[in-house]
Amino acid sequence: MTNKEFLNIIRTNIDKNGYHITLVNGGQHPDFSYSIGLTEELGFELIMAGGFNSVKDNEVVFDHVISRLRSGYIVDSKFSLPNESTFYLRKVDPSWAEKMMLGVYDYYDTSKIIAYQIIPVKRTLDIPLMSESRNLNDPIWKWLDADWNIKAPVNSYVITDFDALTGKTITELTRWEEGVWEMFSGPGPDVKEEDIRIVPLGTILGIDTTLWPIIDLSIGEGLWRESKDSDWQKWE
Repeated sequence: MTNKEFLNIIRTNIDKNGYHITLVNGGQHPDFSYSIGLTEELGFELIMAGGFNSVKDNEVVFDHVISRLRSGYIVDSKFSLPNESTFYLRKVDPSWAEKMMLGVYDYYDTSKIIAYQIIPVKRTLDIPLMSESRNLNDPIWKWLDADWNIKAPVNSYVITDFDALTGKTITELTRWEEGVWEMFSGPGPDVKEEDIRIVPLGTILGIDTTLWPIIDLSIGEGLWRESKDSDWQKWE
C-alpha cells in the first residue's frame, strides 16, 4: 500500500466516524493502536499500547472513551465499560509519540502533537506508562529499536494467561512449534478462555528473565517448576 492510498483510507474513516484507528503489530514489541483525526475535535489523539485481548475489544475501548469525551467527560475521568473494566487517560511523553504515532505526524504534516494513553486500571506488565520518558533499554519495548538477536524466529509468540502478564510466576511451559510456546502460571487446562493472551516471545522474556531456558527446548519438550526460585524440571 502506498502512502497516498493509506492517507485516503484515513480520510475516508475520519469522514465516516470522525477518526481512524491504526493498528501496529508484527515484530517483537507488543501490539499498539492509535487514533488519527481527533485533534480537530478534541485537541489530542489517543493510543493504547500492550494489553491486547483482541483487536475488536480494543476498538470497543476506543469507541467508548471517545464517545464519553464527546459527551463532555474530561480527560481526568475514569471510563468504565459495561463489562466492568475501567480505564483512565494520561498524557503521552513526546519520546513515545514520536516513535509510535507516525501516522498522526504524517497526516497533519506537523512536528508536534498532543496524545493521551488509554490505560486499564488492571494494568499488565506489557503496558508501558507513556507519561514517562521512553527508556530505550526497557526489556519489553526495546524491540521498537533493537534488532532481533535471539535464537528463535522473529515472529515467535507465546500463548499465555492474564495472570502471567501481571507478574504471577509461570510454572509450566511447552514448545509446540519452532516459534510457538504455551506458558501458564498454573495448570494449562484450568485457564479460562477469556484469560488467554497471545504475546510476542520478546515480551514474555522481558517480563521474566528466568524463562530464557525455553529458547533451547526442542519442539514438543516442556518444563515445569514449583516457584520462580525453583529449578526447571523436564516433563516426563
